[in-house]
Amino acid sequence: MPDNPHQATLERLLELHRGDLADLYEQARALRELLRRRPPWLDTQPKRPPSRSVLQRDLAGVERSIAKHEQIIGLGADGRVGDLLRTVADDRELAREAAEDPAAFAARHGLELPDTMVISMLVTGRDVSARISNFDPDIPFDITWTQDGFPAPPEADRPSERAMRFPPAQQAQ
Repeated sequence: MPDNPHQATLERLLELHRGDLADLYEQARALRELLRRRPPWLDTQPKRPPSRSVLQRDLAGVERSIAKHEQIIGLGADGRVGDLLRTVADDRELAREAAEDPAAFAARHGLELPDTMVISMLVTGRDVSARISNFDPDIPFDITWTQDGFPAPPEADRPSERAMRFPPAQQAQ
């Protein structure tokens, strides 16, 4: 676990994305296998298997999601993020500067945010917080950051959003 508390609390959230990424890799593998060995449809089967074009479209969607998860994980794992958050949490003037245009502020510090990410910061007295939202349909999230770091992820095992998007019928058989 990193020494920086902001990076350490972010790391817990990144683990959720790594789990989703592992699921996506498995879905891509299964779809590639289905495309490679696509069995013929038998008249005795109750349901026709997905066509090659459907499987290819699904694979393209999974690969797009993989790329976006890798981008978000790479950004979150960059130690400069935690360093910048710690600095902003400790310096109200810097926090106000960051609040004016968070994307430009991050860029000035060598961090490129995805176009789909919106950060709304609030600096009130001694308190600094931000709402970080990603509106990309392949990896949507909405998290809060405070000067104490990021909240712990939910403990309950939730079904993977990817598993809900790709029902078992479309996964490896």
